[in-house]
Amino acid sequence: RLHRRQPPFSVDLDSIRVPDSELCKSASELLAAASEPWLVNHCLRTFLWATILGRQGQHRFDEELLFVASALHDIALLSAGDQLSRSSADCFAVEGAFAAEKFLAPFGLDPRRQEVVAEAISLHFNVRVPLAYGIEAHLLHEGAALDVIGARFDEVAAATRDEVLRAHPRLEMKSSLVAAMKRQSNMRPHSRAGVLCGYGFISMIRSAPFEAVEQ
Repeated sequence: RLHRRQPPFSVDLDSIRVPDSELCKSASELLAAASEPWLVNHCLRTFLWATILGRQGQHRFDEELLFVASALHDIALLSAGDQLSRSSADCFAVEGAFAAEKFLAPFGLDPRRQEVVAEAISLHFNVRVPLAYGIEAHLLHEGAALDVIGARFDEVAAATRDEVLRAHPRLEMKSSLVAAMKRQSNMRPHSRAGVLCGYGFISMIRSAPFEAVEQ
């Protein structure tokens, strides 16, 4: 039996609110302090895409944890290489998970909630993150993949996509992200970044249905 394709999913962006908690405010401040503007906007869009796709799938998820994971998922992307010789991990996503755990420690969160954030960040650079790994991890991956390579792009209504991009412009993200991924791949050829770049990840970034990459 053929399944009828669902129409693109539409969301009023005003209905998506970042939880007004000290944890989310602090995560936002850390993101802004540690990241370049294009990466800040990528992380904020990732939360919006993840929330939109979560609503589309009628999933129940922890908005606070999803926001913190989205805000911090690339926290080590631009800075990890500078401390490579002292790093205990060979992947910026794993280093980001360690950084998130350090950030979360003073807030007195339940250990399981801390683990949800760290695992989501560590897993987000996998090719797939099934629901079995947790809804927040799954949605973080789906939101980031939409923003980076345009995965599930057509599942979101054009008006909703435009609203997200107006709220947090891409700021020539493709060229900046390509440079960051090339740097990660060169520094760590056996990491996930190195392996994925070897299989065409750079071309996927450039081919995403957003703005053209600047040469």
